[in-house]
Amino acid sequence: MGHPAVKVHIEALQPGSALLAEQVEAKLKVRYAVVLLVAVCLSMAAIAIWEAWNSRQYHLHDKEVAMSNLAQTLASQAQSTIKQADTLLFTLVDRIEKDGMGPAPFTRMQALLSAQRSELSQLHGLFIYDENGRWQVNSNGASMPNANNSDREYFIFHRDHPDRGPHIGPSIKSRSTDEWIMTVSRRLNHPDGSFAGVVVATIYLSHFLSLYDSIDMGTNGAINLVADNGTLIVRRPFKEADIGTSVASGPLFTQLLPHASFGTATIKSVIDGVERVLGYRRVDGYPMVVSAALNKDEVLAGWRQQSLNSAAIVALLLGFLGVLGYRLIRVMKQQNHVQSVLLDAQEKLIEVNRSLELLALEDALTGLANRRQFDLFMVAEMGRARRSQTGLALLMIDVDHFKLFNDHYGHVAGDECLRKISAIITENIKRPGDLAVRYGGEEFAVVLPGTDYVGAFLVAEKIRRAVQLAGIEHTEGAEGVVTVSLGVCAYDPASQARVDDLVGAADKALYVAKASGRNMSVIAN
Repeated sequence: MGHPAVKVHIEALQPGSALLAEQVEAKLKVRYAVVLLVAVCLSMAAIAIWEAWNSRQYHLHDKEVAMSNLAQTLASQAQSTIKQADTLLFTLVDRIEKDGMGPAPFTRMQALLSAQRSELSQLHGLFIYDENGRWQVNSNGASMPNANNSDREYFIFHRDHPDRGPHIGPSIKSRSTDEWIMTVSRRLNHPDGSFAGVVVATIYLSHFLSLYDSIDMGTNGAINLVADNGTLIVRRPFKEADIGTSVASGPLFTQLLPHASFGTATIKSVIDGVERVLGYRRVDGYPMVVSAALNKDEVLAGWRQQSLNSAAIVALLLGFLGVLGYRLIRVMKQQNHVQSVLLDAQEKLIEVNRSLELLALEDALTGLANRRQFDLFMVAEMGRARRSQTGLALLMIDVDHFKLFNDHYGHVAGDECLRKISAIITENIKRPGDLAVRYGGEEFAVVLPGTDYVGAFLVAEKIRRAVQLAGIEHTEGAEGVVTVSLGVCAYDPASQARVDDLVGAADKALYVAKASGRNMSVIAN
């Protein structure tokens, strides 16, 4: 019966081992090629994704800068418009408080107001109201004898606040022209400091809208002019329902303005829920904020198209690279297949040679390995044990009183007895790496790679008990049945350089077992 380790030793002597090494190397080359191809494809994909992300951030930052600059320009425009109106109001307040409020001064002032209004196209009108809210003078020439504006927000504000500064009121509809206007007002005082009325300049909201509509903000951009308390003064796109809406709960007033009077951000509108890239700035000197915002989806539309084009190009390159890599790997696999076919043919030849070798390595009577295979196997295993510093053990087995068995039962029964004992030994060594040997006559050997003396002794005892329990009749023996004695020895590289050294040590242990009464296992000292 041949043994794998011996077969390997035989194959190592054949040219097929070099072909096997070449096949392994070829398979490794294929794997390396696959890994390299995958790494290159992943690297290209990662670079494309990184470039797309950087491009996206650049697009957003570029629009943030543009919106910041636009917000600054619009804030300057709003400040200039309101400043012109406020300057007129300041002059009117000073003149009225000096000349007094009466028919004569108001008659002269009517012409002045009309002239001033005609000089400033953004002005809807200039108005003077007395302490009860009655119309005294207006630049529009409108005659409304019973008109009273005491219910207007700006009138109530000045009546209740002694502050002499300008007041920006919410957007309202004019009672004289029914147009949307924004109010800038100042308080009039009597000589004793009591409330004497209000002067008001009204500015067309259309003045702001005409400018805002001339700016390309895309299809869903927005420009807002908002009071400092969050009330919407005017918005592009213009919807009457939006005028006066409060956006104080939005991120502009809750997150941005508390920390900076100008800046940029990407936020969602509380009015229409659209996410926009926003630039904002407070209007210098007046309680208002201007914001300009582009729809984020529109901002990124160009980036998306550019990214899709880049992705398509990268996909084409990856596809081309994949096809080339696939063809290369396929060629390499075909070469490997040819090598495999050659190796199979070589292995078949080796198998034939191995069969011939095994015929010379097996014992004809028992089917166990013979002495020649034992010698080859021991040389190989002792070398392996030295290199890897692993265990190796040897059992030497002798059938007790076998000569008496042969003399009493005959040689045919003796041969049958040896076959039965061979079978018992084989059944009790389960590992593929172990080797059972007919060493000569009625003597057997078992080689146990990777085993120390303790493990070897346990195997020896299993074999000894199994032979005894087999109950092979031997009336001439001490036990009445066939028994065996075993010598156990573990390989020691320091003191056992040759096979004969290990065999001699096991033989000595076997001699001790037989001299001590037989049917026992003894470990070599």
